[in-house]
Amino acid sequence: MRTLVLGGTGVFGGRLCRLLANDPLIDLTIGARDRARVEALAAELGVAGLVLDWRRDLDRLLASRRFDVLVHVAGPFQGQDYSVAEACIRHGVHYLDLSDDRAFVCGIDRLDAAAKAAGVLVCSGASTAPALTGAVLEQALDEGVAVDRVSFAIVPGNDAPRGRALIEAILAGAGKPIPDQPGRHVWGSLRRFAVPGLGRRWAASCDLPEAALFRQRFGVAETYAGAGLELSVLHFGLGLLAVPVRLGVLRSLKPAAMPLAWIADRLRAFGTDKGGLRIDFEGAGGARTWSLVAEGGDGPFVPATPAAALVRKLARGEVSRRGALPCIGLLSLAEIEAEWVRASLRIASGWGDDGASFRPSLYRRVLGRAYGAMSEAGQRLHDGGGGTWSGRCSVEGPVNLAGRLVARLFALPPAAADAPIEVDFVARGGRETWIRRVGSRTMRSEQYIGSRRPLGSIVERFGPFAFDLAVPVKDGRLELVMAGMRFGGMPLPRFCWPLVKAVETGDEEGRFRFDVEIGLPWISRLARYRGFLTDR
Repeated sequence: MRTLVLGGTGVFGGRLCRLLANDPLIDLTIGARDRARVEALAAELGVAGLVLDWRRDLDRLLASRRFDVLVHVAGPFQGQDYSVAEACIRHGVHYLDLSDDRAFVCGIDRLDAAAKAAGVLVCSGASTAPALTGAVLEQALDEGVAVDRVSFAIVPGNDAPRGRALIEAILAGAGKPIPDQPGRHVWGSLRRFAVPGLGRRWAASCDLPEAALFRQRFGVAETYAGAGLELSVLHFGLGLLAVPVRLGVLRSLKPAAMPLAWIADRLRAFGTDKGGLRIDFEGAGGARTWSLVAEGGDGPFVPATPAAALVRKLARGEVSRRGALPCIGLLSLAEIEAEWVRASLRIASGWGDDGASFRPSLYRRVLGRAYGAMSEAGQRLHDGGGGTWSGRCSVEGPVNLAGRLVARLFALPPAAADAPIEVDFVARGGRETWIRRVGSRTMRSEQYIGSRRPLGSIVERFGPFAFDLAVPVKDGRLELVMAGMRFGGMPLPRFCWPLVKAVETGDEEGRFRFDVEIGLPWISRLARYRGFLTDR
């Protein structure tokens, strides 16, 4: 499938290209105006690059019959016409875009007759809104959930890159009334959403396509579509700036895009690289919730995954639909979620309001493709999402009085030749709590990805102490390697770090085996415990 990504070096276009680059069924070309950026990304991904100004060059380019599908990511789409889609129709090229603008997405069906005559698919909104939100709603309906009202909020992390098109799109609508939603204005109607793994974040109403599409297609009476900024100072600051627009004093905040972007960048360090999405469904049978959390800076991949999934389906010949339509009903939730797993993204999702059902599991997200290099027992343990494992272990205790005092403080297990061990695993909001019981001692820790941590690392917290651990895997052997330490959130110097040697493997009987030694530089060994666990 010869695929051109228009705007392929932007925030979302670049990520879409990364998702598609290694698919043998897709012949990818990155198209954008900036030669240096096009050549750099094309060389990095090993694909073709094309320097073009689509407003001037597109018709001639498509006439050359070099492409089968075009993905339009060159926003902002607010106020943009359908010239790109119309050019695709003229030359028999499938068209997708990542627009989430209500007017643009909902109006695409005016091209339906022409697209059907040309035998092409013209699809708008292959992004978070409305493709992902629509797929979640469709799954809820397929499972028998009665839905009268939908409320959702997209809440990116403060580290999320802010391309000029995205900023202009947000500011162009701020303060303006939302059609067919009396009393609602863009960046008004504040609500708080509790996203598992992120906590409570503010959201404000936005002019997204879902309200109209969900009513027309599924009979949903009311939809609240919101988005929020992680930092309250930015979220409420934008709300205050939108007031003059709402009162008719200003026509738009769009001219303030550059200075506001500069201010936001100065505050980047005060937020995190974690974002998410929460969708609440209400109806006669009660309420149901679906959530997503994106960590490690992978949140900006989310809007690109529906388009990637749809291009793949086109390449496999699995899309028979032709004509022009919003991107609803073309993708299942499972197909979109599969893109996160395929690309080893640190994105998890699931039903429920506590994140207990989030998948992929924590270690699958941390290790990515290396997960398959663990032992079979290790993969079972780290993919369980909860439950209890038990076994036996031997424990070597401290070698001096100072070590015994510190070991007692941290509830490390006492010396024993053959002691029972039991570990409870509790998964919530993308995190795991490990409760280890060895004899009369109980050790509790929490494991999670952490903020601004590299792929292949994890954070383990014991009370106020948090340890950064690299988790390399090779030949069925996983190690935990100290990479940092904090107390109450404050980094501690290396001479304070404990000495940790921790290895996980499997054995011939299919059991999970562990060997963990913990010490301090000035005290020596605090504890070494080794043994096996099994879920049988």
